[in-house]
Amino acid sequence: MTAVPPCRKRCPCRSAQLLVGLLCSLAILLVLSFLATSRQEELLSRALPGTGERYIEPLLLPPPNAFPLSPSPCALTAPWLLVLVASATGHAARRAAVRRSWGGTRLAGGHNMRTVFILGLPGDVAQQAALERESAEHGDLLQARFIDTYANLTLKTLAMLGWATTRCPTARFLLKADDDVILNLPALARYLERLAGPPAVYLGQVYSHVKPIRNPHSRHYLPTSLYPEPTFPPYCSGTAYVLSASAAAAVLLAARQLPLLPIEDVFVALCTRHAGIAPRHLDYLAGATHYPSDACCYREVLFSVHEVPPEEMLSMWEAGEHPCTAWQRFLGLIRCKVLAWLAAKDAP
Repeated sequence: MTAVPPCRKRCPCRSAQLLVGLLCSLAILLVLSFLATSRQEELLSRALPGTGERYIEPLLLPPPNAFPLSPSPCALTAPWLLVLVASATGHAARRAAVRRSWGGTRLAGGHNMRTVFILGLPGDVAQQAALERESAEHGDLLQARFIDTYANLTLKTLAMLGWATTRCPTARFLLKADDDVILNLPALARYLERLAGPPAVYLGQVYSHVKPIRNPHSRHYLPTSLYPEPTFPPYCSGTAYVLSASAAAAVLLAARQLPLLPIEDVFVALCTRHAGIAPRHLDYLAGATHYPSDACCYREVLFSVHEVPPEEMLSMWEAGEHPCTAWQRFLGLIRCKVLAWLAAKDAP
């Protein structure tokens, strides 16, 4: 009797394993879709503990060109994607980690990249002197004339957009990110290249049906005198979102016609709504979701990951030199979301 080649015996087994894997992946996807829907109100609907009541004063637009520290204009570098990182005066370690990891990217997909850090004024002269030394060494600090506080995040964003549209007018896209976010700029650039539709782009992890926090003890407290509506419009998480150049200009124009709010990402959404620009949801920008340490998710699947400490950012960047397995690539975003969900369930 003729022996059956070994490959013929294994093929049905491999087909069965692949089929089981596909069915499991589909089941996980359905579960995650349900979880994503139930967590749409996760960000601002959860109050953070505060230190006491405080009065939120109306914000004023910063004066034009009021930058004690400013990088060189983009005439020579002409970036296609300009990354604007919202930092704080005391976050030198975070900025250093960004520079040594993803912020050092200068070219991706044939496109020029540039990273600039935006911050306000510190509370003492010594810290300002340290910032001036850092600016002289790296040339990537943009400082605006307002006190660097959480309540002034909206001013920080408007200042960075104003600088970008006047000093880097050739940039096609602006990416606003926090300084504890790790970014996959090459993957994001490939995605932006494929964008079709209207030229005005407002892209990120979109949150919907989020209610304002009315508790005066919360960090996100927003009185009805500033915002009387019961819910916010759909908005992209402020951890990382993309604006096309035309959308950024529309935000700046609307900002002078609308009452300013201290909640930066919501105010940007109000401006885009005023301009008739709808946010576009992108799962690969992680938003406020924290992902555990996983080099595959950080470097080959997700475009952004939030709440990454400086030391972890560097280790993940170095670990990213090792490619994902075929199985990790196959599961992709589903696998990363499951890891994040499991990490959240294990958190105290």
